[in-house]
Amino acid sequence: MSESCELRAANGIPAYCEEELCIYWRVVDHLDLGAPVNGCAIQYFQLLGEEGDGLASWLLSVKERVEGVKHVRED
Repeated sequence: MSESCELRAANGIPAYCEEELCIYWRVVDHLDLGAPVNGCAIQYFQLLGEEGDGLASWLLSVKERVEGVKHVRED
């Protein structure tokens, strides 16, 4: 967890990347790349556009809702 989370940074929230704990972290093992590739789907698909386009805010809200449901299920 050494890198900054680009999604949170795009929303003005400084935070480190949660990697495997994040819903946007993916393992690309279905592609013929020789070995599984880990990484951020937000970065991989270059989903963060220009500032103020609303997508970064929406993606963060989805992440927070999913994390809230996961937290409730774990309790």
